[in-house]
Amino acid sequence: MGDRDPVKLPFGRRRRTAASALVAILVAFVLGVLFNAPAMKKTAMELPFGGQRSFRLALVSPAAAVSHWFFLDRPARFAAAMLGKPDPGPQPVAVVVVTPRPTPRPTAASGKPRPKPPDKPLPKPYPGHPLHLYIAGDSMAGIPGMALVNLSNDTHLIKPLLDYHISTGLVRPDFFNWPAQLQQQVKAFDPGAAVVMWGANDNQGVQTSSGKVYQFGSSGWEKEYRRRVDEALAILLDGGVRRIYWVGQPIMPGSTYDSQIRLMNDIFRSAAEKHPGVQYIDAYQVFSGAGGGYAQYLRDDNGQMQQVREADGEHLTYAGGLRLAEVVMAAIKADWLGKKKPGAGSASPSPKASATATPAP
Repeated sequence: MGDRDPVKLPFGRRRRTAASALVAILVAFVLGVLFNAPAMKKTAMELPFGGQRSFRLALVSPAAAVSHWFFLDRPARFAAAMLGKPDPGPQPVAVVVVTPRPTPRPTAASGKPRPKPPDKPLPKPYPGHPLHLYIAGDSMAGIPGMALVNLSNDTHLIKPLLDYHISTGLVRPDFFNWPAQLQQQVKAFDPGAAVVMWGANDNQGVQTSSGKVYQFGSSGWEKEYRRRVDEALAILLDGGVRRIYWVGQPIMPGSTYDSQIRLMNDIFRSAAEKHPGVQYIDAYQVFSGAGGGYAQYLRDDNGQMQQVREADGEHLTYAGGLRLAEVVMAAIKADWLGKKKPGAGSASPSPKASATATPAP
């Protein structure tokens, strides 16, 4: 020990150790933020448009920029690529150019729309040349889509492709770009018919190409959402799809969410009515109970009660999915296989939506 002070030495060591630990903690925190900044920004971007999303983006965007400048986001992206996982950071939104489909113009003499040109006969599928059926949508389309795949395989004349993605819709291409997905799948699969089902996640604000955000239920939101529905139909029809079966959303528990669903269903129905080759399938009526109200259990064709909704009250059980898939398959068979026309379940009107529906919390 020599001339060292045995009293002061331990005290000095403790001060230096505490300061070093604090610096190490701060450095680890900063590095952790920088390494994870892209994933944090992606999470913030996936939030609904509003104050919370803007606040979180304002916090994490500078860190994400610094992370990118100093290549600190590369390890996570490299690891994700090696493991076959999606890039942890936000992805650029692919720009999809869709030429608006012309609407019939009124004639000069009568002022009425010109008649639609006659549709060419649909080619009948036969063994070795099946109908390619593309099934797309959000998580609500998952179980009915699986049931529809099974029904399609049973015909031996329909080749189905199920393409559903949870938590997706038409209002947030920054989260999942359905227009780009549709273009890709139509080109790769070459479907003759398509079944689509969106809307369960679209009860939130929408951002236009100019950056303007419209909250759900506003006139600006309705205009933009109608445009996106028309855009999806145009991509499919221009890609060679001859028949589109747009499945509406079923009745939902809770008056607020149900009114939002009815508003979107009205938009889907009106879009189907103005586009030749598009049929609206009314899932709202298919799952309405006695008196048109919500029901988690419904009777089957034999009069037996069956559970058609999952415990969350929204998603369909397989029995419920099969019930809806049978209605869709009846419409497909009527068009393509010359079978009996589907019943009233695919044509009856749903209750009118509330024009003042507000987003659920």
